[in-house]
Parts: sequence; structure tokens; C-alpha cells
Amino acid sequence: MKFKATSAAPLLIMAVFLLTAVFNFLPAESIGAESDPYLAAVIIQLVIFALPSLLFCTLRGNSYVQTLRIRLPRPSSIILMLCSVVLLCCGGGAIDYLMTTAFPSLAEEGSVMSYAGFAMNSGFFDGLYLVVALAVLPAVTEEFLFRGIVLSEYSTVGIACSVVLSSAMFSMCHFSFLHLPSYFFCGIVLACLTYATRSIVAPMIVHTLYNVVVLFFGDYVVRLAEKNNISGILFVIVAVAVALIAGAMAAFEASSIYRGYADDNVESDYVPKKKTGVVQSLAMSLLSPFFLLLTVLYIVLTILV
Repeated sequence: MKFKATSAAPLLIMAVFLLTAVFNFLPAESIGAESDPYLAAVIIQLVIFALPSLLFCTLRGNSYVQTLRIRLPRPSSIILMLCSVVLLCCGGGAIDYLMTTAFPSLAEEGSVMSYAGFAMNSGFFDGLYLVVALAVLPAVTEEFLFRGIVLSEYSTVGIACSVVLSSAMFSMCHFSFLHLPSYFFCGIVLACLTYATRSIVAPMIVHTLYNVVVLFFGDYVVRLAEKNNISGILFVIVAVAVALIAGAMAAFEASSIYRGYADDNVESDYVPKKKTGVVQSLAMSLLSPFFLLLTVLYIVLTILV
């Protein structure tokens, strides 16, 4: 299938958007969301993310999967991955708090994915089922799509472009004006982690751990924002400070990993096919007709959904 990255990736995400819209407009009982919300979540994830991704890989050809970096990260990446988890939790939490405080009307319309909102009972296996359905599976399918396919597509026009565009599409795919900045931030961190480790398994693991934290503790940020007192301010100060420390440590670990690549004479597989400037490639991608259409579709669906 011969499609430019600036066309193929947005078209793929448009399909994901439309499938998401279909499921949002379907009655809850028709997909079993009331009787078994976990199973419904699994089905939705597989249909919305996994099915289009696998179809796209099939159309791209047998050798395409080799470009997606489906490999285990090196043991030397463990500290970087742990720093990334802390960075996501603290940075994302601080951004969500500030957005919720600044736009309380959007917060009232939104909903927090928390254990209390989904738990069917307090059993161990029910909790395990919840983690698999709402933390592990979303992380795997979303990372395969955004840090696998989308990042690989835009890598042909530049690393900066691939990081920004994959993060933008990732953030839009959650259909929330309120959480758009925090999802974009998380997308940037996960994309950089993918490049540093040369593995999409690394962001899958980090994304899973982040989802678990949000699943069980995400509603506390909303509660702090609703109170809007000194506790919230202290939370933001501490969260930002820890995020900065984790970010600095992550940058140091990433530089060490890259030095290891140089020592091992590992060739770079991130060289763009066309050597254009960062600003030019980014502008061309953002202003491409398909990405602009995707943005319009996101705005419309976010308002309707």
C-alpha cells in the first residue's frame, strides 16, 4: 500500500475516531457494558485500536512489522522506564489539576476512570480483571498504534515531527478538551522513551503502570481541584518538583543509553528519507489536508460525545 506518512497515519486515526464514535452512540446494553463492563472494555479496545492497527500492518506488507520496534528493552533501560513512570504520574497529575481548576465546567462534564467507578465487587480476581481490561490492554493496543505505527510512519519525515504528531493524535484520541494537554504531555514522554529504548515494549510497560495509578488514584486529583485550597497548591508544587527531578534523571539515563549505542556501533534507524528542516517538516505535516480533517473530526466528535 503506497501512501505518504502524512496521509496514511491520519487516515488510520480517522478510522479509529469513527469506530470510537460508533461505540459511544451505541446503547450500553447492546455491548454488555451494564452486565460486564470489563468485557465490554476489552471488546471496545480490540475493535477500536487493535483491529485497525492489524489491518493497516497487513496492507503495508509483511516486512512492515519489523519497523515497529517490537522487541524487549535492554536491562539498562529499567531506570529510564521508572523515571518515565514518575514523570508521567507527577507531570500529568499537575497538568490535570491546573486544567480542572482553570476550567471547572469541563471537569463537571467529564468523568474520571477510577476503581470506584468500575469495580463490580471487591474480590481479588475482579480487581485483577479490572487492571487487565482497563490498564494493561489499553496500554498495549494504544502503544502499538501510536508509538508503533504512527511513530514509525512519521519517522520518515523526522524525529521531532514523529514525536509531536504521534502525541497530538494520541491526545485527540481520548476526546477530552480538559485532558488534552496532559495526554499530549504523556505522548511526548512515551514517544521519547520509544526512541531511547528502541522498543515499543518499554512504553507499553510504562503506560500500563501509569494507567494503574490513574485507575486507583486519579479521582484524588479531581477532588483536590474541586476544593481549590492550599492542599491543591502544595500538590502542584510537589508534583512539578518531582516531575522535574524525574525528567532530569530520565534525560541523563537516555544520554547514557545513547552513549552505549555509540560504543556498540549500533546504527541509527531514525534517519528521515527526505532531509528537510524540523520546522518545515512539522508545518507540512500539521497543515496536511488529512491532519486538518482529522482535527476537525476530533473537535466535532468531542463536542458530540
